[in-house]
Amino acid sequence: MKLVKMAVIVAVVFVLGGVLGVRLNGSGLQATIPQLAAVAQPPAANEAAAQPVGLVGVLQAIGTQSLSIQTTEGMHLLTVNGTPALNQLKVGDKVAVWVQKLNGQNVATKIVVVPQSPQRMHYVGLISAVKSDKLDVVGQQGETTAFRLDQTLQSLPDANHKPQVGDQVTVVAKPDPLGDGWLAVAIVKQ
Repeated sequence: MKLVKMAVIVAVVFVLGGVLGVRLNGSGLQATIPQLAAVAQPPAANEAAAQPVGLVGVLQAIGTQSLSIQTTEGMHLLTVNGTPALNQLKVGDKVAVWVQKLNGQNVATKIVVVPQSPQRMHYVGLISAVKSDKLDVVGQQGETTAFRLDQTLQSLPDANHKPQVGDQVTVVAKPDPLGDGWLAVAIVKQ
């Protein structure tokens, strides 16, 4: 009976020791410190392939469940897992794509269209002409840029200041929704 109890106790010690990281060494009990595999070892080759990768390029073709993107590194054929809305994309769009290797296929997990023109610009220069709906500014390189004005224009730092020829300014502008040029949003007098 004592022998059975001793065997059960030894078995429990080995089982708990394995779970808790304690093992018997030649000189007695020794604790081992468990380490996270990601910290202790570099990821295996198949784990590294599962990490998302970003691509930026131009859409060349769009299929029902695939698309191809031309990047500076070459052409990439990607499978789409249903998350990105393909009906909102068109050939020629510049896109940023998050790609993950799943089951041996490059799968697009997220797609964002990159705007072709900036959303806002800050243009530093000297006002050369002012009309009721237009402002011409000579930039630092000597070029002249026209900005459309409307009732939403803000003048900073003095809201009552009207732009005048000769003012040194920074024009904050966005693409003009009514044309090809720029719409001035704010004029900061320096």
